[in-house]
Formats: sequence, C-alpha cells, structure tokens
Amino acid sequence: MTHAYHNPWAGPNDHQDFKRDVEPIEHCDCQIFRVHQHQYDVIKAGVCISQRGGLQGAKLVAEAVSDLIFPTYHDVRDRMLEKHGFI
Repeated sequence: MTHAYHNPWAGPNDHQDFKRDVEPIEHCDCQIFRVHQHQYDVIKAGVCISQRGGLQGAKLVAEAVSDLIFPTYHDVRDRMLEKHGFI
C-alpha cells in the first residue's frame, strides 16, 4: 500500500507530498516511516513533523507531541528542547 503525507518544507517547485511504499510503525498516535537505513519520518495528522536519524529518536518525537492533535515541526523543536535539551 502506498502512503502519502504532506512535506511542510516543500518550496513552490518541490513535491508537496512524500510517498512511501512501506508500512508505518504506530507510536503515540504518530506514524513512523523508515525512509532509508537510518532515516525515519514522523507523521501526525497527515503531515511530516520530523525527520530523524534513528527509530529511537523518532519515537521520542512522537512521545513529545502525543498530547497535540495537529503539531508542527516548530512544536517538535520546542518540546524536544524542553523535555530533552536537544532537538
């Protein structure tokens, strides 16, 4: 099955959505897609809110915004700094 989610960093000439042919990992109301060997995208409400270099980091992001319905990557930055001291 193909999954699509919005790319919030896309410029006017970039692809507005990412498409993945892998099944996501569900964690804290987020979907986590393995993109490459060590890259994971974190999706909530159909939008990519973070790209991480490991599954554990992706799960930390999902946990950090689990109480938000429509978090943005700005929320991820703020929450990760607040909870863990890094983004």
